[in-house]
Amino acid sequence: MTKAKKKVGKIVLRIILIILLILVLLAGGGFLYLYFHGMSGMQQTDDPKDGQIKVACVGDSITYGHGITNWPKNNYPAVLQNLLDDTYHVNNYGVSGEAVQQHSDRPYTALPTYQECLDYDADYVVFMMGTNDSKPQNWQDAATYREDLEALLDSFGDAEIILCTPSTSFFLKGQTEGTTNFDIQPLIVDEIADVVRDVAAQRGYTLVDIHALTASHPEWYAKDGVHPNNDGAAAIAEEISKAIQK
Repeated sequence: MTKAKKKVGKIVLRIILIILLILVLLAGGGFLYLYFHGMSGMQQTDDPKDGQIKVACVGDSITYGHGITNWPKNNYPAVLQNLLDDTYHVNNYGVSGEAVQQHSDRPYTALPTYQECLDYDADYVVFMMGTNDSKPQNWQDAATYREDLEALLDSFGDAEIILCTPSTSFFLKGQTEGTTNFDIQPLIVDEIADVVRDVAAQRGYTLVDIHALTASHPEWYAKDGVHPNNDGAAAIAEEISKAIQK
């Protein structure tokens, strides 16, 4: 091989290595963006210390913190942990896209996260789920949702249930019916909130009406009208902390 060919080969190798390095940096940067905006899917759980009161936050992307800026610190379970003292230990078992209904496209009970939550053996289960149940492909009727909701709540055993209505979902500008972003049906979310209120009343659960809390605060939402932003997550955490410490 001539010196010229060797030189060209070295240049090509350097270019390939530079391209690979750029791709690695882009991938890493992309992951960090997703992570710090609540889109990575990574769980935020750890083990409690002996004697701590265990609080499991169960839900969908709203619990997980989709779209939250600086997600590790500002998703509502993380804020809730800061509002409670060290007597409590809060884990976030929210998973984006999940639903209550067993026939839905993504039932929560099919997840490994659900089993992890059961294994955590929480003293309190803060439950807020139903937004994804409103999707046209998932929704059957209020009776079906209620039946599956009650069965899911029963599975948490002796834990004290803090039952939350799903947060309000807002229509896109000019809409008054049908679906909004992510195929969510706001009018069905309203109906689901009524079911949750009734279940809490009939079963004696502590109710936190997140739907009512958020209904007049569209400014607490990301542009998609479905996911509360940092201000919304903080408001949700505040209401839940009051319910736990009542």
